[in-house]
Amino acid sequence: MAKGQPSRRRHLWTVLAIIATGAAYLLAAQPGVLKRLGESGKATLVWPASGVALAALLIFRLRALPGVALGAFVATWVAFDRPLLVALGIAVEATVAALLAYALLRRAGFRNDLARLRDAVALVVCGAGAGMLTGAAIRSGVLVLAGIEPAREYGAVMLRGWLGSALGILVVTPFLLVLYRISLRRALPDVWRLVEAVGLLVCTLGVTWWVITGSTGGQELFLVFPLLIWAAWRFQLEGAAPCIVVVSVVTVYATVRGLGPFNGTDPQAALMTAQTFVAATTLATLFLAVAVTERNDARDEMDLAARELVRAVNILGERLRPDKTISADSGEAAPEPPDPRTRVRRERIQPPPDG
Repeated sequence: MAKGQPSRRRHLWTVLAIIATGAAYLLAAQPGVLKRLGESGKATLVWPASGVALAALLIFRLRALPGVALGAFVATWVAFDRPLLVALGIAVEATVAALLAYALLRRAGFRNDLARLRDAVALVVCGAGAGMLTGAAIRSGVLVLAGIEPAREYGAVMLRGWLGSALGILVVTPFLLVLYRISLRRALPDVWRLVEAVGLLVCTLGVTWWVITGSTGGQELFLVFPLLIWAAWRFQLEGAAPCIVVVSVVTVYATVRGLGPFNGTDPQAALMTAQTFVAATTLATLFLAVAVTERNDARDEMDLAARELVRAVNILGERLRPDKTISADSGEAAPEPPDPRTRVRRERIQPPPDG
């Protein structure tokens, strides 16, 4: 009976991971239906489902893989109303892309806390790069073979699909990793810190909405960066990740609604411009937050090493001190080291030996 309980608990945990992953993937895929851009509607500015899939694998490990496949299949077949074979192909693509990104990240020694610059580089190169590029190639091939896209558009469709999936990795995956492991007591130790964090989010939302949807023509887009720098410097990834999501959501909404600078007669040009803005803000904020975290960790390690050194010196002093105490108790004065000046002075006043 006792031996079966851990196994039953493990199976229950696996089932819950699959259900949670599939439900989250479906939820993340729904905005893509409403926010598709392009004449044929195959490109998305940000595909959040890719970030959900990778985050689920990083959190739940391989037990979440069936949830990715199930969520991708249902989203493609039901939400996007694709044929059954196309839905199966897209499900295979989503599963392979997430699995490849996960395997490459584990191979690179990726840590879920994103506390090192090498973790951020690995997320960009292995996750958003190699993994999603492979998935975009498979997805484009499925669409071409199904006759949904012409063969001559394979490269363009693959590029648009890769950029959307890559931005989903960069925007959503860090946010979910932070959400899974965040400790509010550590991140917000007092009420003033909480007020600062809430004010930062509100300011980021307001300023981003104003500079993108306002009548300025996008000339004040740089005003978003001071807020993102503030979030990365003060709160590291715990503050940077939510602000990145806010900027991305406002950008997607404004672009789809035809508002702001990311609008024009060519929808593909608007898509690429908006993706460039989201990528620039995301990468700059992500790397700054990770760099500040790494610096803080290095400073804490130096402080700890200094305290350990002081403690070791104090222990050494305590161990050497009893010898002097015993010498004083026995009445024997501890020999003092000779003073060179005294020795020279004595030699000078002593008369020379009689010859």
